[in-house]
Amino acid sequence: MFDSVHSSNNNDENENRETIEKVLQENGRNYNLTVESIECSPGSQIGDNYMSVVKRVKVYGKLGTAAFTRTLIVKRQIASISRRELFRCDEAFENEIAAYCHLVPVFRQHYPQHVPFPICLFAGRDSDGEVVILEDLCESGYKMVNRLKGLDYSHCKIVVQELAKLHSISLIMKKQRPMQFRESLEKVKEIVYCPEAHEFYKHSLESSLREALSSLRSNNVQGDLNEPIDKMINLSGKIFPIMCDRILQNTDDWSVVCSGDLWVNNLMFRYDVCDQVEGVKFIDLQTVRYTSPVIDILHFIYSSTDKQLRSNKLDQLLWDYASTLLQCISKSDLPRGEVRNYLALFSFANIKRQYLDKMMYGLGIAMWLLPAVTFHPGHVPNLDVLTLNDFKDAKVEKAITQMQTPEYHVRMKDIVLEFYQKGYLN
Repeated sequence: MFDSVHSSNNNDENENRETIEKVLQENGRNYNLTVESIECSPGSQIGDNYMSVVKRVKVYGKLGTAAFTRTLIVKRQIASISRRELFRCDEAFENEIAAYCHLVPVFRQHYPQHVPFPICLFAGRDSDGEVVILEDLCESGYKMVNRLKGLDYSHCKIVVQELAKLHSISLIMKKQRPMQFRESLEKVKEIVYCPEAHEFYKHSLESSLREALSSLRSNNVQGDLNEPIDKMINLSGKIFPIMCDRILQNTDDWSVVCSGDLWVNNLMFRYDVCDQVEGVKFIDLQTVRYTSPVIDILHFIYSSTDKQLRSNKLDQLLWDYASTLLQCISKSDLPRGEVRNYLALFSFANIKRQYLDKMMYGLGIAMWLLPAVTFHPGHVPNLDVLTLNDFKDAKVEKAITQMQTPEYHVRMKDIVLEFYQKGYLN
């Protein structure tokens, strides 16, 4: 969820053979497994990942006397210390490790059918530093989609349905296993909307706002964007506090463990023999947080869909989400009284009301993420050389805006007009 995307990947470097061997031995209880060699290749394309180095690791070895092969995904810290400090990569990596070590195992233990994340074989440290080792979802038929195209309804439907299943775990656990839930939740923390991160992300989002305004002005040939531009200018100095408010101001009843960064680059889909989408996995937990469930929905909708989808299918998607959430709760072992309370609290009408109340989060996340969603792989800024002052420099913003694709300009204009026409900018 950051302005632009460049990954100084170390994907060609080798991986720690001892770590891989130990992880595979312990996960499969295969202590006669030996790793003879490994091959590393990029685990993501340029522009698809920017907070860590992602490698696809092909493992060759022996299981007893039989040949053994397996492919894993290995995530490690980026090499640039300055970039890690500026973008709070260390905090993000630690949060993901905490999620895989403390939250996900508990969720998977009690509600395995509701967990949309890949299997994590190891999350922690080895002699080379922090590392997360995951199953390679490609081996199960999952793949990423073209991030430049907004997702269609069938893809969006399965995402919000899986999201509802994930969110239902928090609601059920708060009643069934409250102590275990709270103990697991304490291990993860807010890494963006917190005092320690305020200075950087405030300027980062202000830079994104100026970038959006520059795009709007360049498309204001007929003058039809004059009023929307004026409304957007009024958000200067206010947008980050607005985002903080939408994230942090919630009752506990309306709070769940959220994916935190649900957008097209953090999704992998699987298709049936007729090429119809049949499954989805969420692949990033660095900004997992405890907040309103509609934050995840807004984050997804305004980063990964286009104007037509939102115009035609938004209410249907909210209905898909609500019906799946309530179905999960109804099928749980909660007492009937608790189920009735949840059915009333999370009705479609209440979810829609909460969604509209937090609508401005959608605009903020669109400004932040659309540059990353729409960047051309051949024109990706080098994040390793950026400093905090660059986010205050109009020359840098102008250079970045000139690198934007037509998709960025179209989608940014569509979103701003949508918010203006519906009165959300007043």
